[in-house]
Amino acid sequence: MANDYMNKVLKFPLPNKIFHNVNAVTWYILLITGLIAYFKLASPQTMALMMKIHIYTAVIFTLNFIAFVFITPHRFYMMLDRLFTWDKDTFAWFKNFGGYPRMLGIPFGPEEVAPQGKYNAGQKLSYPMFVFFVAILIVTGWGLFLFKHALGKGLFTVMFYVHVWGSILVSAMATFGHVPLALIHPDDVKAMFRFGPGTVPIEVAAHHNPKWVKNEIVEIDLPKDIPEGHHH
Repeated sequence: MANDYMNKVLKFPLPNKIFHNVNAVTWYILLITGLIAYFKLASPQTMALMMKIHIYTAVIFTLNFIAFVFITPHRFYMMLDRLFTWDKDTFAWFKNFGGYPRMLGIPFGPEEVAPQGKYNAGQKLSYPMFVFFVAILIVTGWGLFLFKHALGKGLFTVMFYVHVWGSILVSAMATFGHVPLALIHPDDVKAMFRFGPGTVPIEVAAHHNPKWVKNEIVEIDLPKDIPEGHHH
């Protein structure tokens, strides 16, 4: 047990964990309160309360995104750099969609999965869209709230429907796509959500993200006064 930490690799740094987890929690609060208000699923008094919660939560949602982008810009840049770096193995991932269909009993494509980096091709395709819509929802949400009287009817209507239906579309993709696929990898889930370092076992990282481990992870020999093992 003493040497467990020596055979792990940091997959989710603290800024990334904070951004992801705060974003996830506030996203679903915003979704639920917004749906209740938009579809009039409660009494007028309850809907008014839902909108107050919606606005206060939006403040946290917005500050979380701004903090990640401007307080830890290096982490934001590294994430975008990896997401927008595509090679032949990235495209080859789509031959069998990373083997996920086979996990569900569907024999689709070749059995061998093309080696991926820190993000696989599916993540490289979907994550930029998630980030883009976070920014879009922040802009449209605060625009509708702060400048509703200054916006023309046409612009207001466009922003309103982009805000409402954009959030519903992305929420559906996250709920029925991102979340179930993430749960297939319990080590990643534990690393992301637990209190403590966002580390995963090195063998897990080497299996799921071999190019990341090969190209970016450095093995460090520990000093002799530290128990035997290696810290990755």
